[in-house]
Amino acid sequence: MRVLVVNRWDDEFSAYGDYVDHLRHEVCYVTVPTHLPWIPEEARHVTVLDGLDDEAEVVAAAQAVQEACGRFDLVLALSEFDLTTGARIREVCGVPGDDSSWVRRFRDKVTMKTVLADAGVRVPRFATVKSPADIGEFRRHVGGSVVVKPRAQTASKGCHIVHNSFELSEVLTELERSGHDDYEVEEYVDGPIWHVDGIVEADRFLFARASRYVNTCYEYSRGTPLGSAVQEGPVADAMLAFTLRCLTGLGLHRSAFHLEIIESASGPVFLEVAARVGGGEIAFVLRDVYGVDVIGDWIRLQLGERPQTIGVSSESREIAGYLQVPGPAGHRLLSRPSLAGTIEGLYGEDLLEPGHCFDGPSGGEELLGRFRYRAGTVADVESAINATLDAFVCVTEPVQRSCV
Repeated sequence: MRVLVVNRWDDEFSAYGDYVDHLRHEVCYVTVPTHLPWIPEEARHVTVLDGLDDEAEVVAAAQAVQEACGRFDLVLALSEFDLTTGARIREVCGVPGDDSSWVRRFRDKVTMKTVLADAGVRVPRFATVKSPADIGEFRRHVGGSVVVKPRAQTASKGCHIVHNSFELSEVLTELERSGHDDYEVEEYVDGPIWHVDGIVEADRFLFARASRYVNTCYEYSRGTPLGSAVQEGPVADAMLAFTLRCLTGLGLHRSAFHLEIIESASGPVFLEVAARVGGGEIAFVLRDVYGVDVIGDWIRLQLGERPQTIGVSSESREIAGYLQVPGPAGHRLLSRPSLAGTIEGLYGEDLLEPGHCFDGPSGGEELLGRFRYRAGTVADVESAINATLDAFVCVTEPVQRSCV
């Protein structure tokens, strides 16, 4: 096959040589400079762009590569932020695969909930925001708290939970100032948040695990640590069954997925879905604890090959979990502890060194620490996460402007 890789990553999951045989397939890249060390020398063609956020520029680069190398058989665009660009490349270059209308089901929160509601799946009541006044009207209609969020964004960026008139006034002022295009509003449904991750094929799971968050993505976007632990038992089974119903309703038949659910008092409620591997530490702990490389096996499925890690060995009965601690914007790190060997169940940590400056916004842009867990029970993993939150005490100082 002649494969085009559209890539913005520069970590081990961008090592496409581990997943795609560059001698068997002709592999071309449109990528970023920091990815170059990861590209095998057998690559057919490499085009480097400063970034991939300009869709027109990326599509034009892909067209130029196709003119130079011949028609692509497959476009791999695995990042959440490149799914739409990948679809556009397929349309412009005449490549089989997911088109823009299909990708919209997994990028646009209004579209995904519309499709699922039509399929009889429970979703929050929702509406498109055509003007800021629509938010107040919708809040009066539902008679309670609401959530205002961008239609296509990740990790709760740009989200607002509106519980009262004061918070509503603040949100309306912000939207009036920054614009309200591409927003939606939905009812606030109370309850723990779950995420289910894995790979689906032909309306069945090849691999899946249901996890419950420690804190929420919304809180994480505002600087609070975020973690999760895989769950077992009847509630986890119900979340897995609900997830499969959602994926079937959306028509996701052969892909990795990351789906979030609200565990309301009356049962599961769909929150949102992505047709890609979950972010954060999810892929790492699934690989380390269960031996499943969701990135690699997702790519292999797209190549028409069978997974190499799913079902190869008996899957561990251990429980996996993770924690991410964001850094405070506008501060310099003075000191932080290492917790390696001090908390039972903590098997991996990645920490920043003292002196690091957090120039970017808070909410996960830069992390003070990343922690990964494995233990025999859910309670043991959740206890380890809570122990980490108690023990990971860092000292920072505010800085003016930026650190140099």
